Amino acid sequence: MSTQPHSTVTPISIHIPPNLWSLTIPLSSFLAKNTQYDRLVCSAFIFTPAPSQRHHNFQANEATTPPRLLLLRRSSTDTAFLNLWEIPGGSVDKEDPTILHGLAREVFEETGLRLTRFVRIVGDPIKWTTTEGDGTVDTSKEIKWMKLSFDIEVAEIGELKMGVDEYGDERCLHVDLDPQEHQDHAWVTEKEVRAFYEEGVGRQIVSKEQAGKMLEAFEMRGEPR
Repeated sequence: MSTQPHSTVTPISIHIPPNLWSLTIPLSSFLAKNTQYDRLVCSAFIFTPAPSQRHHNFQANEATTPPRLLLLRRSSTDTAFLNLWEIPGGSVDKEDPTILHGLAREVFEETGLRLTRFVRIVGDPIKWTTTEGDGTVDTSKEIKWMKLSFDIEVAEIGELKMGVDEYGDERCLHVDLDPQEHQDHAWVTEKEVRAFYEEGVGRQIVSKEQAGKMLEAFEMRGEPR
């Protein structure tokens, strides 16, 4: 199934596999079916090489040119998780045509990259609760969140010829950050993510749970640990 995202965000077609067709619904429909939640967040694992490039147009030795995952470093002036690293994503809005369009919009807003293909959903949803209000009993309200994570492909990586040197061509890829949200980006290996997950060293990721989800995404690609 292919669908056309909002023209002001990314005027290209997006391939959606049949097992994700159930998510081609607006936020209101999703929350009506999942009444235990109030908000929905979607996030994106963007790899080089893209999964489709692993089977063609990728001649480098993957033992020396491992796949890399795009991480964004949060702003130093943000209200939470200052200077920590995360994958692109954000809240689905009621104005988004579907949940999946919401992720396409977030990826474009945060990176300037145009989503072209959903590869798979990664693992189980992440769930948490926050409180809104001024802290008093009368005004405080619990907000229940769900986060879905997807392995995706973007047009700009599909156009790269990977394997030119030990880092691959992702160094040449322009990632257009929103400075109000993020200050830097990096392409990291599974080894780098695992160093934080197991020892807390290297780039500091927003949480160990998020790092574990990143490792799950690497493993679902069929790469060696």
